[in-house]
Amino acid sequence: MPKPLSNILVKVFARGFYKVNSGLLIFMFVILVSYCFFINTLGDVKLLPPGKELYYQFFILINFVNSPAMMLLFFACWLVYTIKSWQYVAGQLRVEHHQFLYYSILSAERKAQFKSWSYMQFIISLPFVFYAVLASVIGLVFHHYLTVVIIILFTLLLIAISAFIYLKQINNLVREKGQSTLLNLGQSWGKPFFSLFIYQIFDKLKLAFVLSKLLSYMVIISVMFSFAEVRTDSRVAAFAILGVVMAHAVLIYQQHRFGLVYLSITRNFPYSLTRLYIQYTLTWLLLLLPECIWLFAGFGLFTAFGLLFLLMAIVMLFHCVLYRIGLAMNTYLPWLLALFFAISLAILFGCVWLLVPVCFGISLMLFYGNYYREELDVR
Repeated sequence: MPKPLSNILVKVFARGFYKVNSGLLIFMFVILVSYCFFINTLGDVKLLPPGKELYYQFFILINFVNSPAMMLLFFACWLVYTIKSWQYVAGQLRVEHHQFLYYSILSAERKAQFKSWSYMQFIISLPFVFYAVLASVIGLVFHHYLTVVIIILFTLLLIAISAFIYLKQINNLVREKGQSTLLNLGQSWGKPFFSLFIYQIFDKLKLAFVLSKLLSYMVIISVMFSFAEVRTDSRVAAFAILGVVMAHAVLIYQQHRFGLVYLSITRNFPYSLTRLYIQYTLTWLLLLLPECIWLFAGFGLFTAFGLLFLLMAIVMLFHCVLYRIGLAMNTYLPWLLALFFAISLAILFGCVWLLVPVCFGISLMLFYGNYYREELDVR
């Protein structure tokens, strides 16, 4: 049975979070249920044997759950959802009528606090936990043990990290945070434009960066292991690259927000759009340096350069689409899903190398057409 402290946290934070984000949850899971249970099978339905429609719908559901691509999308969505919960809880901790929580929570031992915060985050994550349980059960039935281990580890890691973040916030909220060690050490260093967001990451977004990298490495390992027999196929590497970009979707959003909120004055600087586009590309080239090293270590030189251009093209497409849609997260998520499915279809049909000029071209059009038109919108 949940303890009184856990009940308080669930009532104050979990219920409020569900009320605030009910629209997003309904959208995401209506799409999921519609896909799994109402999609028509390929081909003529009349050719199916009588009474076999339910069997084929169940077969589609199994493939949906065990698909590495859908697992990557699931992890990315869960990460974005969890970060939204962090932002919500942090905001609620500063609300005046929640001041009683300091006395209720801090009166308990840290171990009890950690357990209560973990239970609260578990309740917030129930929609995704249900999907994880379903995927794990099907993975065990069909002997996909690696998938089950990855799902369980990701679930426990995300809930534990969330509880630790809440624990640090509630215990350190009244103490003003000083300047980070990196900024203290780098006061005398040169800071070109493309490096500003990198400093922001190591000052304010360290946890998001670490989680993105962990998810990125899980993507690479799971995709390359799942398709070990055909790993020389460029489509396998392209799927891994798409998963890497999805793993960094939160950082892509934060980079755009950082530029719009804190660097808006730079739009008055005498920088050409071409120079700015190259600067943003350099930023992501540095942030994705470990993934770039993996490309050159695992593939031939010519293929590695092609995959590197593909990685930068997809990243810049994800970055530049934000100039069109703004900072609204509830708009950004559907665009992520749409881009993911569109690029996945292009890869499946063998258009891997065609994606490079297409993604670069679309990103350039979005960047040149919307850079100076965008207005600040932090909904």
